[in-house]
Amino acid sequence: MKIRMIAAAAAAVAGAAATTTHASLFMTTGQTGAQVQVDVNHTQYWTYTVPGNVTDLIGAMFTMKRGSQTTASITFDLFEGTFDDFSTADRIMSVVLGPESFTQSWDWVRFEVQPMTLIAGRTYTGVIYSDAADMQSQAYFIKGGGESQLFFSDENGNHGGDVPAPGAIALLALAGIAARRRR
Repeated sequence: MKIRMIAAAAAAVAGAAATTTHASLFMTTGQTGAQVQVDVNHTQYWTYTVPGNVTDLIGAMFTMKRGSQTTASITFDLFEGTFDDFSTADRIMSVVLGPESFTQSWDWVRFEVQPMTLIAGRTYTGVIYSDAADMQSQAYFIKGGGESQLFFSDENGNHGGDVPAPGAIALLALAGIAARRRR
């Protein structure tokens, strides 16, 4: 009886995870602590291998601000491959924003495109860069550059909620094995 209850619970969790629908997703660091500069001398990037297909990805969203005299634009690019491929890779997403898209206070900034899908098992790199001068008054600032991890969130910055769950298939398999074993 105990195995049957565990199998039923695992199947319910796996089924919910496998069939959950979600709103559009953004790539983000979700970082609210440390900040780094983005300018001609400071490019930030994140490399991520997606464990399952990510559908309805519509861009990137970061907590950012600009300097008091920023005039240059800033770009977020996404491509398949690692940072070593940055100069040669075909962009699957490229969004350029001007300083008018930012304030001098920390806030979510969206780099939006038409919905796209990232394919399971492939490695993608997101890069944010600018030709802004390497002076704090003219640069951009982002929370969570450098060593932070890239992940997916909804339009409110909520993490992980409805991102495809690679564990769902494993849970279904576990439920099936437990149910078969019980018989």
